[in-house]
Amino acid sequence: MFSISTGVSISSDPQKRPRRMIKKSEEERPSPDALLKEISREERSLGRLKIFLGYAPGVGKTYAMLKEAHVLKGRGEDVVVGLVETHNRPETDALLEGLELLPRRRVLYKTITLTELDLDGILARKPQAVLVDELAHTNAPGSRHAKRYQDVEELLHNGIDVYTTVNVQHFESLNDTVEQVTGIRVQETIPDTILDNANEVQIIDIPLEELLERLREGKVYIPEQAQKAMQNFFQRGNLVALREITLFRAARKMDSELLSYMKAKAVSKIWPASERVLACIGPNPYAKQLIRTAYQMATESKAELLVATVTLPGLREMSAKQKLHLTEALNLAAELGAKVSSLSGASIADEIVRFARQNNITRLVLGKPLGYHPLKFWRRSPVSEILKMRTGFSLYLVTPLSEEEGPGKPTLRTPSRTDLKKYLVSSSMVAAVTLLNLVLQRHISPKSLDVLYLIAVLGSGLAFGTAQSVYTAVLSVLVYDFFFTEPRFSFNMHRVEDIINILVFFAIAIAVGQLIKINKRQYAALKFRLERSKLIEEVGKELLSLPAAEQFLSGVLPGASRQDYAYQLIRVDLLDEIAQIMVRQLAQIFAEPTFVLFPSADGELRIWARSQPESRLTNEEHGAARWVFENGEPAGSGTQTLYGIKTYFAPVKKEKTALGVVGIKMDVRDMMPEQRQLLGALTNLASLSVARLG
Repeated sequence: MFSISTGVSISSDPQKRPRRMIKKSEEERPSPDALLKEISREERSLGRLKIFLGYAPGVGKTYAMLKEAHVLKGRGEDVVVGLVETHNRPETDALLEGLELLPRRRVLYKTITLTELDLDGILARKPQAVLVDELAHTNAPGSRHAKRYQDVEELLHNGIDVYTTVNVQHFESLNDTVEQVTGIRVQETIPDTILDNANEVQIIDIPLEELLERLREGKVYIPEQAQKAMQNFFQRGNLVALREITLFRAARKMDSELLSYMKAKAVSKIWPASERVLACIGPNPYAKQLIRTAYQMATESKAELLVATVTLPGLREMSAKQKLHLTEALNLAAELGAKVSSLSGASIADEIVRFARQNNITRLVLGKPLGYHPLKFWRRSPVSEILKMRTGFSLYLVTPLSEEEGPGKPTLRTPSRTDLKKYLVSSSMVAAVTLLNLVLQRHISPKSLDVLYLIAVLGSGLAFGTAQSVYTAVLSVLVYDFFFTEPRFSFNMHRVEDIINILVFFAIAIAVGQLIKINKRQYAALKFRLERSKLIEEVGKELLSLPAAEQFLSGVLPGASRQDYAYQLIRVDLLDEIAQIMVRQLAQIFAEPTFVLFPSADGELRIWARSQPESRLTNEEHGAARWVFENGEPAGSGTQTLYGIKTYFAPVKKEKTALGVVGIKMDVRDMMPEQRQLLGALTNLASLSVARLG
């Protein structure tokens, strides 16, 4: 018997050197969202959910749940049996003695009388805790909820603790995996959020040989069924795979709880409880190689793979080639199942380390800088910055396959007309200060005139950036030397103090320029984050403030049902409002025409809103939108599916069910990471609102 006390327990019961640190105010501040989540877990306004999780029938889930009930009763808690299936196993039946059994609800279905969980009876009895077996069960027709897990959710919302059982193959996200392993498609599935939100998960695990022996002895199924089961689902290979899947899924649940706790408690250190690999990429052809290398590392160690890219606001826009490199790399990351994030901040190194700590990263994969950078003295690479920090994770540097692909070889660009104009304005500032000094030299000492050139340096730095600030500093030194130091009108200096003054001034000018650059980047990063947060907040407020159709209808026509014509009218009106909100927000993210499509009453997918009245979809594009709606996967321009059309379509879906489609007349590879992130947030929020309409 062994257990893990962080919310998931496993039971075999058969039945060095410190360097620069990120500021504490930025790094170690508790996450408000995580803190609220942690607090809500500790509150008892909602009931607690404990799941007894097994890898196959017969491992002893119900037995363990009943033993837990006796422990609770011994502590004086009010615990009842809502519904338990013992399958006539004597040792399990014996554990029902001494427990209060609530009567089941009888349902007549065709010519058969079925028994179901009496939800209303439990709510009227209102015990502290209730046992509900077989969480994935489908209720009889005519029940309040289609699935038993929905009954459990209602009990939890009414403050009743629930103890329940389920096998791993019933979780929606594992349905395809289980079919590949066993060859059997499980029909009764439940959302993964049930497991993710559970307060405690106890794995009921017994050795394979013991389970097979119990099956042969008829303790799981009757002998005829047992023989058939051993030839199909209960093959040894299947059970080994299901057992591993169960342990892996429980470990992922524990890992999620650990991350939430660390964020809520502002734990800044890395806790290497499980492997997590982070690959940080930039807009270069080397990015895809970096992702492949990180994927191999993650696969070998069975670790979660994360991919991040960092944007520095205030820098010039990426070229078309750089955008292509970045979007292709992000598409590859998504195909490999990586969790993709787009970061923004004043420092690439600080953002990477902050993200790594927040996500408990154990391995960081970066590209090794190659070649000599002409500004290397002033620009340190993110790699060198990270090496100087106390991080807590392992750092892996990957060498490009060829130097032409390396991130460290910069391309020198030809100055544009805009750049020349900036240098011209900076020169004008120096000229203006020089004219002022020529007037003032009659009244004050020439030695004091050099300070006034800082005005030009500051002005150039604030207006244009570091390059122009350094240029202004150099020009100021030369002009001051030519006009105001002896011998005048020459670039010769005889006095040591003049040379020292000029060098000090030059150093101050560059330092000021760098500080201005950092402040501008920080301001731009903050502004960018606020704008993105504001957009998501506005969308959330607008969409989630819409009432559910049933709620709206009950307020207008009490007693009306979904089949009524009034309900359909209200639903259409609310759906139209959702589409208009979506298209309005999409227009702020994309300059290209956008469309929102939902199914009409006859089942046909139609355009409900568009950002530009004159924009249209061709028959081929309508067909692509229909494919996206039916399959729940993106398609169109820039994807591997129906790539011949000029519009990209993404599904608006909840879990695996598509509720609508968003269309954007652009190639998905041209989307910036921030646009992808906002599009994903918008479709997720929209899916919640559409799902509430029923």
